[in-house]
Amino acid sequence: MIDPDSVEQVRQAADLVELLRGRVELVRRGGRWWARCPFHDERSPSFTILPDHRNYYCFGCGAKGDAITWMREREGAASFNEAVEGLAERFGVDLRYQQVSAQEEAQRAASARRLQLLDRARDFYAAYLWKADEARVARDYLVDRGFDEDLLRRFHVGYAPGAGGILTRRAAAQGYSRQELVDAGLARARDGGDFFTSRIMFPIADGRGRVQGFGGRTLDPNERAKYVNNAEGQSFRKRRLLFGLDLARAAASKQGWIAVAEGYTDVLALSKAGVEAAVACMGTSLTNEQLRLLARTADEVRVCFDGDQAGQDAAWRSVEAAAGVAVRLSAVPLPVGRDPGDMAGDVEGLAALAEAVTHPEPMVRYLVRSRISRAGPSAAERDVAIADITALLERFPESSEKGEAIRVAASLLARPSQAGALEARLMAATRREHGPPATRAVSPAVSLGADEVRERRFLAIALTLPDVADRYLQDLGEDVFDLPDHRRAYSLVASGVSPDGWPEELGTLAVELKAAVADETPGEVELREAAYRLQERSIERRAHRAREDGHIEEFLRLQDLLQRLRQAIRSNE
Repeated sequence: MIDPDSVEQVRQAADLVELLRGRVELVRRGGRWWARCPFHDERSPSFTILPDHRNYYCFGCGAKGDAITWMREREGAASFNEAVEGLAERFGVDLRYQQVSAQEEAQRAASARRLQLLDRARDFYAAYLWKADEARVARDYLVDRGFDEDLLRRFHVGYAPGAGGILTRRAAAQGYSRQELVDAGLARARDGGDFFTSRIMFPIADGRGRVQGFGGRTLDPNERAKYVNNAEGQSFRKRRLLFGLDLARAAASKQGWIAVAEGYTDVLALSKAGVEAAVACMGTSLTNEQLRLLARTADEVRVCFDGDQAGQDAAWRSVEAAAGVAVRLSAVPLPVGRDPGDMAGDVEGLAALAEAVTHPEPMVRYLVRSRISRAGPSAAERDVAIADITALLERFPESSEKGEAIRVAASLLARPSQAGALEARLMAATRREHGPPATRAVSPAVSLGADEVRERRFLAIALTLPDVADRYLQDLGEDVFDLPDHRRAYSLVASGVSPDGWPEELGTLAVELKAAVADETPGEVELREAAYRLQERSIERRAHRAREDGHIEEFLRLQDLLQRLRQAIRSNE
């Protein structure tokens, strides 16, 4: 256990401004640093680093903590000790450890030696790729794929010698035991020889850059397994690792999204195409554990799988794996039969890859289109496709993208005269009214936050009750609405314009507003409560600004008004 005095030294030494710079876009205002909160979607900064530079707080979602909290919630530290050790290394603090049992000390020492051994193996393989004559075929293969030396060195790509004992003999000469080599996945248990031979080597590191294992690719067409990884165990769990995460995190945190491909060379290709925030899941789909790691780094995950059915199925499984993870999923459609690694060999392919990643498609629409493309011409096959699409759509929260996907499905699966009925059927069958969304689609408006829900609730009821809504509309004003489309809708409703007369770009919103109250008959009580909720939010924001600006009297007046409004809300319920 780390000595408590050392933990406190780390807390005092860790400057959050330095730690977060590059992870979020910090702006200095009023003697304090501000940023858009990395823990929830927002348009204006409410996340601040407090004056001591050792704590943060978000006035929007309430997220708070210090550097240790940040390391655990956003930097991927798996434990309190790992977070403290990472900060100590970053800010130059020498840690002291309390007396622990001999077993615990032995485990800590063994873990440190394993990481050191894996780092040395990475360096050995990387050097062997460029120095050994037998590695020439690997060098030629990689160059032919379009990967230059600088790129390969950045990812520490290497080569394992064909003779089955070079690595283990070198490690033994440096004092490592045979059992340590076996435990690290570098030697075979039965004879102590090298585990990897005659393979291109890809080191797999955790988010802090510490090598946890390797993936090896053979160039021998007669080999049964093209890729071989370290054996799964306590030290290496592939479902909890992502290739390239340590190199991708800075760019991902800054831009807010990260691309995920299936394989090692896909990540190399994406990097060559200018996509620095790219990782590989090293499998057929993302796992829940991997998605949780990604959610600590970026708000959006752009799934960049192969364009064939297997890739589409992997994207479908990734949506299932995202249940309970606060991350937005979008899809990067690729040409059928091509993967990112295939597109690295020519300028046109790289340009197409960069364009596809830069402009992804909402995941829900992509999956709907891909499922429809596999539907046969018969009515029975279409019914099966409709059932599959209904099950998929139920996983997504209400959003403009979901509404668009429903319209796409209806237009492609039904005759023109029946498309409207199928659209209404899908919308009713897949509406999510309770519980947290399983995943979020691509744009900030897709997963409706509490503020957007309040705004839409009022507009939907106001459309339903035009005769009684006028007074409430006049009391509110358009300034209480955040979204530009909602402000435009408010003006149209206040002017008495029917949704049928709304401009085309608001057509989706009009349909969603009508659908939002399709299963209920709201009255003036519900309208009044919806108006109160918008007023409550508006007053909360004004009170917050007054407090930040030092206008204490105004703050107290607004707090009193807020209390009276909340009492009115309770009385209205």
